[in-house]
Amino acid sequence: MANSAEVDDKNYHILNSFTDVDIDESGTFKYILIKLTDRRSSSSKFIVRGYSWASYHADILDRLTASFEAASLTVECVGGGRIRRNENEILVYGYSTGFGRADHTITAERLRKAFPTLKISYSNDGY
Repeated sequence: MANSAEVDDKNYHILNSFTDVDIDESGTFKYILIKLTDRRSSSSKFIVRGYSWASYHADILDRLTASFEAASLTVECVGGGRIRRNENEILVYGYSTGFGRADHTITAERLRKAFPTLKISYSNDGY
């Protein structure tokens, strides 16, 4: 039987096998904020996903859900919005009509960790 430290290490690894941020290199595109929760330990984390190929916010969730569920994670989209990214800065704004407005403060925090040299800002204005 595994000791609790081994179980915690494994659960930590499962959640952290998914990067906190995966977004397109540049442009304006839809994004979603996802809460992943490990079914065994109830540990969770937020991740940001945003892509220009997505016509709808739900397209992102639909494409990614199977890979998260295969890792024994529950997936909850807690909202969405838009990201405008260039070589110097990232702006997070707007909302998803299907999922509602993501907490842009959480999104901005994740983006600042992923891109420490870029100016990261957010606004609750816009669609």
